[in-house]
Order: sequence, then structure tokens, then C-alpha cells
Amino acid sequence: MKSENEAANIYATVLDCSGLYYMDKTGKYQCTMKLIDQSLNLDRHEPLTATVFARSAGEIPHVAKIGSIIRMHRAQTRKYNKQLYINCDVNYRSAWVLFDPVEGVTPISESGKEHTFTPNDKNTLAEMRKFTKNFFAKNSVECMTLKEAEKSPKDFDTLCLIVDVKKKGNATKVTLCDAEKSVKLNIPESQKLTVIAGEVVRIRSANYTDTKKFDTIELNEYSNILKVADDYKSAKELMSSINSGKTSEKVKSKLAVHTLNLTSPIVASKIKDTHKQTKVTSLDDLFAGEGGKSGQKYFKVQANVTNISPKNPKEWIWAYDRKTKKQCSLDEAFKGKKSGKLPPNLEYFYKMQMYVQDKNSKDGNLFVLSVSTLDSECKDFISIDLGRDYPSEKTLVALKKIYKTLLNQFVSLNAMVKVQDAAGKQAIFSVVDTVLTIC
Repeated sequence: MKSENEAANIYATVLDCSGLYYMDKTGKYQCTMKLIDQSLNLDRHEPLTATVFARSAGEIPHVAKIGSIIRMHRAQTRKYNKQLYINCDVNYRSAWVLFDPVEGVTPISESGKEHTFTPNDKNTLAEMRKFTKNFFAKNSVECMTLKEAEKSPKDFDTLCLIVDVKKKGNATKVTLCDAEKSVKLNIPESQKLTVIAGEVVRIRSANYTDTKKFDTIELNEYSNILKVADDYKSAKELMSSINSGKTSEKVKSKLAVHTLNLTSPIVASKIKDTHKQTKVTSLDDLFAGEGGKSGQKYFKVQANVTNISPKNPKEWIWAYDRKTKKQCSLDEAFKGKKSGKLPPNLEYFYKMQMYVQDKNSKDGNLFVLSVSTLDSECKDFISIDLGRDYPSEKTLVALKKIYKTLLNQFVSLNAMVKVQDAAGKQAIFSVVDTVLTIC
């Protein structure tokens, strides 16, 4: 493409893309993207700007990943300030097809009902994917850090890790962070943007909502959130900086659930405020009977988990019969079935044992921290609500993440424990008034 008013047929890699928005002036929906390919020398030229227009919102591409491949057919070249750009108006002969950055010849979406796809197209798509992988392995995505954006708090682009995602009403509440800080983001349902905890994303066009606290950001009408693949240079750099950065323990504990690749220690639990003034006691001292000497009932300990029993987190789920005062396993409660609702006379609770070593001891002695959320003093330890249905796959995945996180060598546990036999030695302690922050 060298001149204005050409009909251009191209394959290109999406470097950036806005969200869908409506323009009163044209009476059409549109999105704007920046495109690159092998022919473009970015040391000398800007990425090609392309705008897609359509009367229907469904005919505008929703680009969710940086590096997506787009094919445009009969797009029109234009010039502004001597800079070439292209328009793809699907209501005026133009068309587009969007492909995944990595795999498949079936499009993610397209403007028409069907498209041609020849062996040459297949080869071109493979070449574009090879170029895309190499390009993003060597080049970083341009963004401000969250701290830098405080000086320019409107309409900034930033690269973040999605730490936590919660659906609340008509919005999705998201916690995200970079190496220096974390912020909150509310995504309105109307913007139809999907994010997953543990993903690195580039947020296109965000604003700080409070320019005093700088703790919450919001999206503009034309904003977009694009996933950045784990093997891209930008994602690797961000994760490396987070692991060696100054993010809070709360953010790190959430992060540990999703990435499990920490290289600096985090604490996976918190103790209720009623024990704020309690000093840490070593498990070695408790085992030696120091608990009995002091007459103290509760003790604060710091430990690293070396093993958990049962190993299958599904087996942590038990049921309690309020009438007979008896406990039974999940299989017993559902009589071998893997669906349905819990019988009305039963209630769920969690029961497991953690084999731990005292964090501050060099002796290597093993102790057992026993957990039973049937105990009112331990009921909040695991905050995943089981409801009344047979545990869903989502619940079991969440429990498996807890299992893996607790066994991470960089994760430690702060816990209040109850001495069951204050008069003598013991190696088993009951966990009380402690909440996991990695649920």
C-alpha cells in the first residue's frame, strides 16, 4: 500500500485495538486498531492504523488477544497528515476475518456469513503466526505502569496481572496489579469484556477515578482489555518484576493461587483481630509442653506446609448429621452418586490435616495442624461456600489451587492453634480463628 484510495487485501497482526463504540456523526459502530506485519520497519514507521465501521455492533471485531491475526478484504486506503491508514466499512464492500494468534483455521469471528480460504491463505496465516510469535518474544508492548499513570490519570494504557475476579450484580469486580501497586476495576456488564484471574492483560484507555488515593480505575466507552500471552516478552517481564517487587502480601497471596511461580515468600492466611496482640510461639516449644506451663489456651504459630492429608482436596469435603451428631464422607452423603442435593439433615464442612514445619525452627520437626470447619472457632478457615449441591467442578478446581498453593515452598502460614492437651507433649494442634487469604 503506497497511495490513497486503493482497495487493500491484507493479513496483519493486531498490536492494539480499541473496544466497540458508536459514532453519532457516522451513525455507525466502529473500533480502531494498530496493525503490523513483516514488511513494516517499526524503527522508521508507525504501525498501520485501521478502523472498522458497521451499522450493526455484531459486525465489528472484538479483539480479545494481542497478536490476533486479522484479514481485511477490499479495505480502503486513506491519508491524513501524510500518514497512510485504512478503513474497513463492512456496509461498503469491505470485509474482515479474525483468527486466533496461535492455532486453528476456523475464524474467531468474521463480518460475513462465509469466506474463502485457499491453501495460499493457510500458508499466509502460518507465516503471520510465526512472525507474531517472534515479534512479541523480542518486543515489549508500550504501556505506562500504574504508578506512572498517576501523573497522567486520564486515558492511559497499562499492563497488569489479573489477581482476582468476582461477579457482583451487573458488574465484574477485578483486582489487578503490576510490580509497584494494585488497583480495583469495575467492568460494567454492558461492555462485555471477559477477564480471568492469572492472566496478564493490556488495558486500553483507563482512567483513575480518585486522583487522591489512586486505588481504583475505570474504563472509557471505547476501552478494551487484551490478553497478553504468557510467552510474550511483556508478560515475562511483568511477572518477573512482580515476583521481585513490592506488591502487598494480600495481593501476593491472591497471586499465588493462580500462578504458583513465586520467587519471594508470601503469607497465605490471616489471623482474626482478636489475637492481634498475641506473640508468636514456636511449635517446638508447644511440643515440649510449654503450653501447659503457661496455662495459655491459644497460640500464634508460623509454619511451612510440607504435606496435606487427604491429598485429594475433594476428600476434604465432609457432611455432618445434626440429628445423629455423626460425620460422613462426601461419597457416603450422596450414596455414591455425583450429583443432586445434600440431604436436608446434613450440612457440609471441611476436614483436613496439614503437616508443617515451624518457619523459625532449624530442627526440621514435623507437626500436624488439624482443620475442621465444623468447629465454630475454625468455620471461616476455607471461605469457599459449598451451598447444598454436589460440589461443582469450579469448586474442586478452587480447592486444588489451595492445595498447590499451600505446598509452594515460598508460601507460609500464620495460624492460631488450640492446645488440646495443655498438660503434656503433643504434635497435633487444632487451627482456630484463622482465615486463608488464597480462596
